[in-house]
Amino acid sequence: MGSVTLLDGGMGQELINRGAPRSEELWSAWALMEDPGLVAAIHADYVAAGADIITTNSYATFIDRLGPLGLADRAEDLTRLSGSLARATADAAGSPVRVAGSLPPLRHSYNPQPDGTYAQLHDEYLQMVAHLADHVDLFVCETMGACFEARAAVDAARTSGKPVWVSFTLQGGDGTGLIDGTSFSEACAVVDADAFLLNCCPPERIAEALPLLRQATNLTIGAYANAFHQMPVGWRGRDGSPLPEARTDMGVDPYTRAVMQWIDMGAEAVGGCCEIGPGHIARIRQALDA
Repeated sequence: MGSVTLLDGGMGQELINRGAPRSEELWSAWALMEDPGLVAAIHADYVAAGADIITTNSYATFIDRLGPLGLADRAEDLTRLSGSLARATADAAGSPVRVAGSLPPLRHSYNPQPDGTYAQLHDEYLQMVAHLADHVDLFVCETMGACFEARAAVDAARTSGKPVWVSFTLQGGDGTGLIDGTSFSEACAVVDADAFLLNCCPPERIAEALPLLRQATNLTIGAYANAFHQMPVGWRGRDGSPLPEARTDMGVDPYTRAVMQWIDMGAEAVGGCCEIGPGHIARIRQALDA
């Protein structure tokens, strides 16, 4: 199992589980503004758990999300701060740890039809890439539901000269491709990524889809699931949709069993998303090293 890369787990829900306010509008950006030490502590806990890669807390630091709150002018400094916090934690680790710069969907998560053109999204991603590039070792364009948004994010990240991964969400789809209807084979052909992953959806859905993703590409594949009950189609947290409750059947051992099943299916990079914390990552590390 030494060839498997272990990612970290979720940041936003971990912040909430540690006392951060449940603000759907600001979400994880709240901690960058009010308690950056908490972000650093979570990064450090994932490193201690054995993660090979930690991810910047930049999922909610872009202008489209901050603008309606009157905080558009904070996008750059919050994005840069997310990078510097992760970089400092990685540099202080006793073993090699890489930093992945998170490029999120810019027009709501789990959205198969983002409002904006490829060019508009590409320009916005270029800004995030510029603010993160000095701090990260690679970029991960994550929770992508629409192929053209994934292309915009990946193409923008390519300008950094660093490796670029893309991760598709299956939330609300049928698991046979992206939620906008694009097949995995088409997505892998037109998105210029170095690795293709699946994230932020139930572990069971990932297990169904991974063989299809493996058939679609010879590049690195991987997965990191959430531990939410199924989100309804059309869920929009920024518009007031409440988060589903966390599952009670995804403790560290059941989740680790799911991850090991993905590895048997060919996954080479694994970790966790929302509601998957340092305890899960530590248990996966133990299983990988056993």
